[in-house]
Amino acid sequence: MATDFTNEMLPGDNVNAPDSSFQQDISNNGNENPPEMAYTEPSEGAKQQKAIDDEIKLKLYPDPKDDEFVIGRNFEAGNIGVSSRDLGISVGHITLPIAPTIAEISQNVSGMYGQRWLRNNYGAKVFNIPITVIAANSDDYLQNIEAMSKALIQIGNSEAPIVFGAFPDRTFYGHFTSIPDPSYVSDSWDSTLTLQFTASDPHGYLPQVIGQADNRNKLEIMPDGNDVAKPAYQFTFSSDSNNFGYTNSDGQNVFVGFPDDVNTQDLMPVVYRDTIQDIGTFTQVTDMSTQNWALSNADVASDAAVKMLGKHAITVDKFWTVPKDYTGKTTAYGPLLLTKKFNTGSTGDYRVSTRISHQQFYARAYQRTEVYLLDKDGNRIGRMGLYDIGDSNNGTLKVMFGRNTDEENANYAKGFGYIGPGNTTWALDQTQNKGGHEVTLTIKMDEPIMSVDRQVTLDFSQNLFDGNNPKFLPDAVRWNHFTRTVEKWKTPRDSTGKATGPQVYSKEVEQDRVTSQTVPNGPDIWKNSTQDYHRWTQVWNSAQGESLTWSTWHNIGTPNPGYGNGWSWRSTDYQRGSSWDKGAGRVNQPGTITSTVKEFMYDAPNIITNLWANFQLTKIGNQMHILVNQIAGSGLESGNTVLDYTMTIPDGFNAKVAQIGYYFGKTPIHEDKIVKTTPAQDDKPASYQFVQSYQDDRLTVTDLTVQGITTAEALKKAHTIIHAGDTATIDTETENVYINGQIANKYLSPASTYPLLKGGQKESITFFPTPDKATVKYNYRPAMK
Repeated sequence: MATDFTNEMLPGDNVNAPDSSFQQDISNNGNENPPEMAYTEPSEGAKQQKAIDDEIKLKLYPDPKDDEFVIGRNFEAGNIGVSSRDLGISVGHITLPIAPTIAEISQNVSGMYGQRWLRNNYGAKVFNIPITVIAANSDDYLQNIEAMSKALIQIGNSEAPIVFGAFPDRTFYGHFTSIPDPSYVSDSWDSTLTLQFTASDPHGYLPQVIGQADNRNKLEIMPDGNDVAKPAYQFTFSSDSNNFGYTNSDGQNVFVGFPDDVNTQDLMPVVYRDTIQDIGTFTQVTDMSTQNWALSNADVASDAAVKMLGKHAITVDKFWTVPKDYTGKTTAYGPLLLTKKFNTGSTGDYRVSTRISHQQFYARAYQRTEVYLLDKDGNRIGRMGLYDIGDSNNGTLKVMFGRNTDEENANYAKGFGYIGPGNTTWALDQTQNKGGHEVTLTIKMDEPIMSVDRQVTLDFSQNLFDGNNPKFLPDAVRWNHFTRTVEKWKTPRDSTGKATGPQVYSKEVEQDRVTSQTVPNGPDIWKNSTQDYHRWTQVWNSAQGESLTWSTWHNIGTPNPGYGNGWSWRSTDYQRGSSWDKGAGRVNQPGTITSTVKEFMYDAPNIITNLWANFQLTKIGNQMHILVNQIAGSGLESGNTVLDYTMTIPDGFNAKVAQIGYYFGKTPIHEDKIVKTTPAQDDKPASYQFVQSYQDDRLTVTDLTVQGITTAEALKKAHTIIHAGDTATIDTETENVYINGQIANKYLSPASTYPLLKGGQKESITFFPTPDKATVKYNYRPAMK
C-alpha cells in the first residue's frame, strides 16, 4: 500500500502535552546537552566504597539457608528481621503455591445447558510451613515456644515480609493464620507443627532495583519479574522549575505543576533554606543574656551539645554536662540553635516549613522540641513544637504567639494559638486511655555531715563446749560466737550545726564471727558454757556533751535433755553504771538517708507520644494557618493530618518572621534528683548518681524552608513550585506526589495516569524538566505472579 506521509507537525500543537490545560515542552530544542551532563565513570574510591557497603549489607542481611526463614526483614527500613534459626526452628520442605486461591464467579441461566462463567477472583497465596522445634530439655522448649509466640503473632493491620531459604530471592508479604500446638517427637523435647502463612498480596517480590535516568533524562528499561512493578521516581533539582513528571512510550504520563509557556512567576521565592546537613550553619546560644528575647519557661545550658543524626537531622547530644538538680519546677534546660537572619519580602507574608520528631521512651519524662519565630530585631514572635507533660505519656502540641508567656496566654485566650493533641478525627482517635498508677521512687541520699545524737552498742559473746566423757574423747571443742550490733540516731546538719532534715535511724551488725578451738576434755565440760552481754548507750547534746550509760550480763548455760535440743541460760551477774563528759562534742559521720516517694503516672499515649511531623506555618494578611502532617518511615508524608487550624492575628501584632531558633529542653523530674556527686580528680571528670535512670526522649529537627509570599493570591496563581535544592517524588504505588516529602497532589494534572512497568516488557520513559534542572533516580521491586 502506498503512503504519502510528510511528518509535518500541527502548528502550535505540543504532542507531549498531557492535556490541553497543561502543556509541557520536554525537548531540548535541538541543543546538545552540556558536557557536564555526560556520564562519568565512578572513581576507584567510589567503587571500593560500594564494595565495602555491599560486604556489610551481606553480613547484616545473609540469605537464610534451605531449612530457615526470616520474618520481618526490610532492607529499606534497616530491619534485619528474625531468623527461624534464632527461634530454635528447623524448617522442612516448603511447597511454593502455583497460584493464589481462586474463587469462580458464575451464573445459572434459565434454559441454558450449563452455567455462564463470568470470571475468577484471585485471592491470597497460602504457604504451609512444616517445622521442627529443637529443644534439649524443658527450659529450651519453653524458651523457644515463647520466642516463637513473640515473633510470629502479629498485632495491628500491617503485614510482615517473609523470606524462605528455599527461595531467597523472593519476598512475600502476609501474616500467620495458623500456629497450632506442637506434637512431641517420640520421647524427646523436640516437637513438630505446621505453620500457615497467608500472603494477602500473592506476589513474590524480587530484590529492589535502583537506577538513574541517562544524561538526557530518558530511561530505556526492561524490568525484571513477570508482573506489574510500581516504581518511585525521585527528582533532585539544581534549578527552579514550574513542573516535573514523566511520559512513557504510549503517551501516558504524570504531570505536576504549571506549563512553561504560561506567564509563570516565582510568587513564593525561597528566602532561607537549610537541609540540615551541617551543624555549622547554626549559631549555638550559650548565654541568653546576649539575646533580646527569652525562652518560654526555659534557659539554655552553657555546657549543652547537639549532634548530627544521620545526614539530615540534628538531635540532642546532651542537655547539660553538669546536671541540673531536681527542684520540682517545670523550667527546662538544654541547647538552643539560631539560624542566620532572612527577609521574607515587603508583604510580610511567608511560609515556614520544618520537620520535628518526638519519640518518648519514659512516660514521666518532661522534655520538648520547640521552633521559635523571631523578628528582625531579635524579639520573640511565637513558638511551635511537641511537648511532654511530665506525669503522663500523653503529649501535647503547641502553637503560641507572644513576646513572653503572659502575652502568649492572653493571645491564646483570644483564639490566637493552639494547645492540644491535634484537632482532626484521625489524631484524636490515636489516644489510648489506659488509666493511671503510682510510681514508687526509692531515694538514697548521701549526707557528708550526719551528727550522731544517740548510739547504742551491744556486744554479745557466747562460749559453748562440745565434749563429755574424757575416757572416750580426750579433746573437746570450744565454740565462740561474737557479734557487735550498733544502733544510731543521726541528724543531717550544715556547716553551722543547724539541722537540715529529720533524724535518721539505722541499725547495723558491724561484727559477726564464729571461731573454734580444741581444748582438753573434762567431766561435764559443758558447764563452762557462758554468755556475756555488754550494752552501752551514748547520748550527745549541746548542754551536757556526752552521757554514757552501760550494763553487763553474765549467763551460764545448761543443755536441754536430749542431743541437739538447745540450751537453757540463767544470769549469774548483772552490773550497770553511767558517766558523762561535758567537753565531748557530737561525732560527725557521713551517712545515707533513704526515703520513698510516690509519683502519679497516667498511661494515655496519643499521637504526640511518638510523632514525626512536618510543621507548615503560613501567614497571609491577618490570617495565620498551621498545618501539621504526619511523616511515615519512608520520609514522605503519610497522608494523616494531626492539626489543621487557622487563626486571626490581633491588630498591631508584629508577626513578620526574620529568624528561626530550635530549642531542645529537658525539665529535671524527681528521677533526676542528684543523690551523690563524685568530684573530678586529675583527668577524670566529676560523676553523678541519680534517684533513677531513664531513657531521654529522642528529639530531632530536619529540613527548614522559609518562603516569602509576594501576593495574598499567590497560592491560587500559576507559580514556580520547585526551587534549587528541592527534591520531589512520584510514587506510582500510592499514586501520590511529594515535594520535599510533603504531599503535593494539589499540583497534579487531572490527566495523570501513573503508568506502571511490566516485567519482561521494554519501556521508554522521558522525564521533565531537562537534565540541566533536575536529575532523576528510580527504584522498584520486581514482582512475580
